[in-house]
Amino acid sequence: MTQPLPKFDFDRVFSADGEVLRDGQRIKQILTAAEVEEVRQQAFADGENSEAAKAAAVQADAVRAVASQMQLILARLEAESETLRQRSTQLALITAKKLAGAAIADNASEAITGFCATVMKDLRGEPRFNVHCAEAIAGPVAEVLEKTAKESGFEGAVIVRANPDITGADCRLEWGTGSVERTQADIEARVESLIADWLAAPEEDAAPDRACDEDGAQAAAG
Repeated sequence: MTQPLPKFDFDRVFSADGEVLRDGQRIKQILTAAEVEEVRQQAFADGENSEAAKAAAVQADAVRAVASQMQLILARLEAESETLRQRSTQLALITAKKLAGAAIADNASEAITGFCATVMKDLRGEPRFNVHCAEAIAGPVAEVLEKTAKESGFEGAVIVRANPDITGADCRLEWGTGSVERTQADIEARVESLIADWLAAPEEDAAPDRACDEDGAQAAAG
């Protein structure tokens, strides 16, 4: 019976450039200078990549920390800005009250007659129109209102009554079917209400600015 032929088994193995890689059972254990340099460069590159990755991670952490601090600073500045805004508004309101009060006090008769003229235009058919005001300005007010009544077409009687309980430019108007009163306290209350509404309104206007700040901080952190 024919025996199978053995496979070729070359003991000596060469590289592409003719270098002996294996001679029998002995495997090459000595590296050439070029191979050593190649291994060294690869190890150096791996080390650089590792250090670069560490540096990038440290930088990313630093950016996130800065972004977080920016958010805290912006929130604090916003709160302080709102506090200063409210305080400055209150100071302006107090100043405005004093200036307005002084201006109205100096022109009380003009303020009352102007108010009466506005009301008279809608009460031309009333037989009588009573005006209650401070004693100090009752005379001048009566003289002006007599002329104002004729100019506005008011045909009824205009009676001005001095009231010791009324001061400044406060007044009360009475006619057959109703009455109206105007006081400095009412004017100040309306002004305060307008300012309160104004203080509340900027919250919506400031929202887009805050959103932009937050987006910028998030972009920096990313």
